Amino acid sequence: LEASPVNFLDRQRDRLQAARETISSFLGADKEGFGFVDNATTGVGCVLQSIAFKPNDEILTTSQVYNGVRQLMTRVATDARCSYREIPITVPVTSSEELLQQVTSSIKPETKLLVIDHVASASGIVFPVNEIVRYLKNKGVLVLVDGAHAPGMLDVSLSSIGADWYIGNLHKWVCAPLGAGFVWASNAT
Repeated sequence: LEASPVNFLDRQRDRLQAARETISSFLGADKEGFGFVDNATTGVGCVLQSIAFKPNDEILTTSQVYNGVRQLMTRVATDARCSYREIPITVPVTSSEELLQQVTSSIKPETKLLVIDHVASASGIVFPVNEIVRYLKNKGVLVLVDGAHAPGMLDVSLSSIGADWYIGNLHKWVCAPLGAGFVWASNAT
């Protein structure tokens, strides 16, 4: 890098494109939607900062949310003067249908964004993100799936999930080096 910074940075562009092609194949999504970040929490922050929230909007998540992500959402809500709410999810969970019902029945007209874990960090609950996203698309609610623990643990097909954004880590179950995270944005968003 120090000996030839322009040459080094030009080479990185080819490597990033190759990485996008690899991850798009692995996760079943358009390669142009991928950006790389150092971890999923950073990716969530990038998405939250890209949305223009109004005072009557609501950011919604569940009580199973990763605390670092919780802190980001409460800060964004405070700055935008919009509301932040968590859906209480108690353990043990008896079925995916129970989770689906808890999430979908919590949607309000002012809900602008749902941030939902694919696999909750603390409890290991696997949320039925395909069904949640499908339901919320019909309601006009934006969905960010925090898939920090899902790639490599679950069979993930981003195009099948259909979320507006999907964030993930590759240093967990995919065994990539630390600092390997991604943000995927749907071309419909």
